[in-house]
Amino acid sequence: MAFQPSKSKRHLEKEEGQLNMNSMMDMMTIILLFLLKSFSTEGALVTQSADLTLPESVIGEKPKKELQVSVTKNDILVNNKPVMSLSEVDPQSVLIKPLSQVLSEFAETERQLEADVGKEFKHTVIIQGDKDMHFDLLYKVMFTCSKSEYYNMRLLTIKKG
Repeated sequence: MAFQPSKSKRHLEKEEGQLNMNSMMDMMTIILLFLLKSFSTEGALVTQSADLTLPESVIGEKPKKELQVSVTKNDILVNNKPVMSLSEVDPQSVLIKPLSQVLSEFAETERQLEADVGKEFKHTVIIQGDKDMHFDLLYKVMFTCSKSEYYNMRLLTIKKG
């Protein structure tokens, strides 16, 4: 036998649940900020020159923002600024002097930043070379980088597949 509700309970209006819009807006703002932060950190850190075709590789790590030395079909560039033409490279010398001077200036700036601000000088350079570049030129660029205090070298490739 069921009990009859009292008169006061019989006339109560049933409340319907409502969403709290403030909490929902906070949640959507946090998600939006998280997505914006993740997109901004995955931007293009390396730009490829127009007359440079990078080789392909199966293994690929994402590049970090470091000093870039690019060897195109016609020029040698440091951070997308031309240093010299490939026709000016001395075939008898292993050291490329104009490139060495520019890299030494960058190394001096990095050492000064390390002393002034405490930013660690990692001695890292990213080398971009055209896929048709001869090995002796790559060897000369790597030798020049190592003599200019950039002995941590990374070769930039495009991940295949």
